[in-house]
Parts: sequence; structure tokens; C-alpha cells
Amino acid sequence: MEIDLRRRLPLVVLCFVLASIGVIESMAHLQLTGPGWDAAAYWDAWRGSMYDGSVGDPGHYLYSPAFAQVVWPLAHTTWPVFASVLIAVNGIGLAWLLRPLPITLAVPLWLAGSQEVLSGNIFIPMAVVAVLGMRTPALWSFVALTKITPALGPVWFAARGEWSAVLKAALATAAVVLVSASMAPDLWQQWFGFLVDQARLSGGAVGYEFLPGPAYRLPVALALVVWGARTDRVWVIPVAMVVASPFIWNGTLTLLAAIPRLRAAERRAAPRGPAAGPPGQLPSSTSAPTG
Repeated sequence: MEIDLRRRLPLVVLCFVLASIGVIESMAHLQLTGPGWDAAAYWDAWRGSMYDGSVGDPGHYLYSPAFAQVVWPLAHTTWPVFASVLIAVNGIGLAWLLRPLPITLAVPLWLAGSQEVLSGNIFIPMAVVAVLGMRTPALWSFVALTKITPALGPVWFAARGEWSAVLKAALATAAVVLVSASMAPDLWQQWFGFLVDQARLSGGAVGYEFLPGPAYRLPVALALVVWGARTDRVWVIPVAMVVASPFIWNGTLTLLAAIPRLRAAERRAAPRGPAAGPPGQLPSSTSAPTG
């Protein structure tokens, strides 16, 4: 026990450093804008021209009309209710993702992600999809119809020859698109035009200026997923999702919160005994935990 504590101490110290940074950033944002600074774009989606912004611009709605339609009822409540619901979803989701970790790591890492929790953005729900989507492929439609490029679960399934899972993800996405487009075809035309226009940004840095643009990062992300799928390293998926994100900033890194759950699934699925492979590898498809 004493040896384990000594080995874990540098990691605990790092997590507390990250927690301090996260709390400071959260307090600064709260003073400047109040809670829900990213959720405001979803709140305002129906209150003006839906696609008049650009990737990286704060306060502009960027996702498919389907997501706007899903939040439409909530967007017709009050702003405090709307922001509170999204923040609660983020807070609970991040706690669930970090639950497999020791409390000395989970609590500071939750605090490190507090800025993303309070922002109301959807990176944490995307991380939840990275876990649950391994068992329920249809959930990847959520990522495909919001931030698009991090929807790498179907690539994982395809690389493993799990075509039924690929089909389920594709059919679920197509079904949502058909229903949504039947109700608002003009919005879908606007969104496709918006995506074509935003493609001009794919070669330049979006977010951290020292990182290459999405056009250069996406092939790397695809290669990571294929490598992870062929070597049974499911924890690679959230790493690749970060790399594939159109906009990489602090909040994007909360996608990595999916790793503890995915690693826990790897350990449960790994064979035991002399025939077992290297630690952390799965013998077959991953079965992600749900509780």
C-alpha cells in the first residue's frame, strides 16, 4: 500500500495542479460571462439566423438542425432553467466517467474539468457516447450530427469488421436526418452550405494556434482509431476524438475523461491465465460498462 501511494503521488500532485487551473479558469469565466457561456449558442439558435457564425467564434450555433430541434422545448423555458439542465448533465456525466478512478484522482480531475461543466458545451456528453457507444452504436449519431469529425466509433467498428455495428450507427444517423429534414428542409440546406463554407478553415489552426488545422489532424485521428481497433486498445478512441475535433481548446480535453471507463471495460474483458495477451488488450469487441 505504501509503495502504491508513493508511485501514485506524482499523479495526484499533477491532478491537483490541473484542478487549481480548472477552478481559476471557471471563476474567471463566471465573473466575465456567468454560467453557460457555450450553452448560450444553443439557447439562441432559434432566436435569429442559425448559421451566421464560424467555427471558433463564441456564441454562434454550429451544429445540425437536429440538435437544435431536440433542445427546442428546453430553449423555450427560461435561460436559468436551460443553463442549469446542461450544466447538470455535464456535471453528472463527468462524475460518472471518472468514477472508476480513486477518489484522490477523480475529485481533482472533476474540478479540472469544471470549466467545461459550467460552459454547457457538449464535449462531456460526447465522452459518454465514446463509452456507451461501444455497446450501443446508434449513440454515435449524436456526435455525427453535432461536431461531426470526432464521430469515430463507426471507424473502430469497420476496422474490426463489425459491420452490424457500422450499420446500426449509420441507420440511426440517417433516421434522425430524415425526420429532422422533413420538418425543416431549409435549415438543412443552410447547414450544408455552412459546412461547405467552413471547409476553407480546415487547413488552418482552429483553437490552439500551435496545432495544425483539422484537415491535417483528421488523417492522424483515423490512423489512431484503426491502430487501436486492430490492437484492441479501445482507450485510443477518446484520444483520437480530441485529435479529430474541429476546434481544440481546453474543453476539448475533457473527452479524455472517457478513458477510465474504457480502461475498466478492457480489464473486465481481458482473458486471464497463461493465454492472456498483453495487459490492456481485449480479446474481442469491447463491452463498455453502463453503471
